[in-house]
Amino acid sequence: CVFLLQSISNSFYIDNCTGRRCLFELNAERRTRTRTPRTASTRTKERRRPRRTPRDTSSTISRSVNRQERNSVPEIFDGKELTSCQLSNEDAPPLDVFNGDLKCLSDGIDTSDNKEVDQPAFAHFSLDIIHDGLSEKFNSDTVFRKALRDAIRRDVFFSTPAYSNMSEKVSAIMLLPDTSLQGSWRKPIDMENSRMDRVTAVLSEALGSSAPTGDELMHKIGALCGSRPSTHWIDIHGVQDRTVSHSWHLDTGYSPDGSKTVLWGFPPEDNYSGCGVFSHVVSMQYQCHAPESHSRMEPIIFAGLIDEKYIVRPLYAPGGELLMYRDIDVLHSSPDVAYRASVMRFM
Repeated sequence: CVFLLQSISNSFYIDNCTGRRCLFELNAERRTRTRTPRTASTRTKERRRPRRTPRDTSSTISRSVNRQERNSVPEIFDGKELTSCQLSNEDAPPLDVFNGDLKCLSDGIDTSDNKEVDQPAFAHFSLDIIHDGLSEKFNSDTVFRKALRDAIRRDVFFSTPAYSNMSEKVSAIMLLPDTSLQGSWRKPIDMENSRMDRVTAVLSEALGSSAPTGDELMHKIGALCGSRPSTHWIDIHGVQDRTVSHSWHLDTGYSPDGSKTVLWGFPPEDNYSGCGVFSHVVSMQYQCHAPESHSRMEPIIFAGLIDEKYIVRPLYAPGGELLMYRDIDVLHSSPDVAYRASVMRFM
């Protein structure tokens, strides 16, 4: 007789020959297993089993919290302290930027017949060339400097057509002292009335009846740029809460008829002398000209590191509030450590 098993559960099967339901032998074996009864002696042993002493984690937690506190405390950035350790290095040798590790990222820069730079790459000037006594007042009076900077920004802002349709909220944000603002230093040709009235009021109050008007101040500084300026102006606040890497570039790569860039430094405190106000520069051995197809206001970007011996961190000091250079003679970058109210650039 052939036994065909048809499972109906984990414990039973049907014998197709007899039709009887049978238990699996495995289950029968399981039924015969007996559990060792717990006796008084085993219960005593279980009761006597020593309990594990709780681990004292207080010291571990304390160390972990201390590490987290140390990691969460931000390092204090002190621009004044950092710049006090920097050297201006204004006698640095010129650099041949096209025969080294530096790479020009802008297209069309031809260096085959560039002329050697045959003049000092940069120079300092006093505000006294604009108005006698302006340098001393500018460096000794924080209130005057702040009022003058704010007045220049507001007069440029409210006379620039591109800003005319901005909301009051956006305008207020753009005029905050820790923002950068740009426009033109030149009075629009079609403007009949004076443009820099707020500046005129600040100068008159500080310098008396002999003070220049606001329009005269801006025009005299702009005139230092030469006979063919772009007239572009920008007030740069920049990064002032951390150290940044240098980003070397030329603003335009143009210097028509020897036109120059003029930086006007606004120091962070009265009678300040030190680095961190002006842009950093590198004197080039050979002039760098942009091709005619290059946009006048498009920078020429360089990538790579420059040895510290070539980097100049121009010194700001009373009597040296203005820094002047030709854009084709120097690479420049935002300072790695900025310590200033701002720097205004005239081109």
